[in-house]
Amino acid sequence: MPSESKKTDEKDRQVVVSVRFPSQLLERIQAIAAVQATTANAVIREGMDIYVRERVASAEFRAASEKYIAQAQTQVAIALQDHASGAASQS
Repeated sequence: MPSESKKTDEKDRQVVVSVRFPSQLLERIQAIAAVQATTANAVIREGMDIYVRERVASAEFRAASEKYIAQAQTQVAIALQDHASGAASQS
């Protein structure tokens, strides 16, 4: 019965969020759900999963993430320098 355990684990990890949609977009989502005999939640989850996978795989995202990491490393280095300077002056 590993499949039951997997389903329980997946359900336990789900988090409820509140998202606002323009009414026209929500109506389109609900129409897709009705045609596919599923829920609006399932349509939204699938759409976001596809969006996130495509976005993360893009060259633009990779470049932006590398820039973000470099900036974060610089900020951490500055914070550590400030900490080291403060610790040295207190001795």
